[in-house]
Amino acid sequence: MSFLGIILTFSLVDNVVLTRLLGICPCVGAPGGMRATASTAAATGLLMSVSALAAWALETYVLLPLGLDFLKTPAFVLAVACIAGLLDLAARRAVPQLLRAAGVPVAAVAFNCATLGVVLIAAKGGFTALQSLVVGLSAGAGFFIALTVLTAIREKLDVEQVPEWLRGLPLHLISAGLLAYAFLAFDRAFLSRIFQGW
Repeated sequence: MSFLGIILTFSLVDNVVLTRLLGICPCVGAPGGMRATASTAAATGLLMSVSALAAWALETYVLLPLGLDFLKTPAFVLAVACIAGLLDLAARRAVPQLLRAAGVPVAAVAFNCATLGVVLIAAKGGFTALQSLVVGLSAGAGFFIALTVLTAIREKLDVEQVPEWLRGLPLHLISAGLLAYAFLAFDRAFLSRIFQGW
């Protein structure tokens, strides 16, 4: 698969939130405005890309040569948690004022199931190191798109006249479902038509 195909697939066609329903929690239930949303999405995207590359290296140079590929999932969970901790420590030292303004610690993003999902998808896909990095970046971009659009919808609906029994999580889940339905327009046939035009 070409790099453009990977980018379009993992950001639009196979969006980790809207098609696989991974990482839906911050999309429908997290309080906060666009600043917190952008910070969470950026931290998650960075963690996805670094974790996908690290998982490729871990699988290629440690698990497969030692015959320990059955330990892939727990090894990836530990790798994601360690990378999140290291990124959080680096961010606290490099840009502490940015972290305070964002209000989202990078270590908290490690518990987002979308990160582990992207790592497992990239490992199962048999991508190279650079492709794994692009898969992580593209999935992070897709997560950013879904999270910001759902936050904008949530902010708009908070000021509208909505029945009390529909407010909160039910309305957020309905919004996520409708957005996922809208993203069905980006399918593999859409990609093939794009690539035929080139």
